[in-house]
Amino acid sequence: MRSPLACLFGLFAYSALAADHPTTGMLYNQQEDASLTYTCTLQQQRLRCEFIQTAVRKKAKAADLEKKLDEARKNYPGAVKEFSDPKECNMMGAWLGMATGQISIDDALARNPGIATDAAKFKEGMVRLREDAKANPSMLDTLRALAGMCDHPTEENFLKITRADHAKNLRTCQVSSNPFTQEFVWVSDFANGGAWVVSSQPEGPCGVVQLSRFEKDQSDTSGMFWRYIARKAATNPSGTVLPGMSCSAIDQGEYVYDWKKTRSDHMQCEFVEFSPI
Repeated sequence: MRSPLACLFGLFAYSALAADHPTTGMLYNQQEDASLTYTCTLQQQRLRCEFIQTAVRKKAKAADLEKKLDEARKNYPGAVKEFSDPKECNMMGAWLGMATGQISIDDALARNPGIATDAAKFKEGMVRLREDAKANPSMLDTLRALAGMCDHPTEENFLKITRADHAKNLRTCQVSSNPFTQEFVWVSDFANGGAWVVSSQPEGPCGVVQLSRFEKDQSDTSGMFWRYIARKAATNPSGTVLPGMSCSAIDQGEYVYDWKKTRSDHMQCEFVEFSPI
């Protein structure tokens, strides 16, 4: 007698085979740290799919530092004025003192009443920051750099703020979740066995056309599993999408989402931020 679990799997396999189109599943990006969940329904020869893309990426790249330092050098003359305000610098010193435990949070709040609109919540957050900083002192590098700039507003001290921010961003991973919907039509003569290809019209100043598709994994003898290949093309490459950004710069590469999970990157995330994109 077959177990209930085996029967359930058999039913799933039969349904997937009988439908001959993607129904529901989860796929993994083979080039980046991202996944794609989908639910599809067939409506009068058109396949409508709802997706949720989840991605994890580093907030900064090592190569970004020199550009940021150049920008900081340009901004330095104006920044000197900001760091010459005794009130603001005293506030910065209070923040650093509370975070390192050198100053009592209650005393700092009493001396600087404008530092928080909700004293109870501020105190709770500062206690968490202090505890986190004990395990990871580098969390406070930016605060130290800001306080150092207050004490000695030199260009080099101003650049230390940029370096500290960049160093933290290198250890910060951003997590985003993006829902979207696409409709597909079956193209029987696509590649070897046909594919469900996005039905799309050119959009925007670049005339971007979605060329993504679902195709069966030809290496899977059961015929159950599908892959999603994400791709778009700019039909007006000479156009401009943003000031200073040509349509020809739009990423038009192919990104394969496969049901087999082959990536397992060690991203070294000390900090996590949730991002809208």
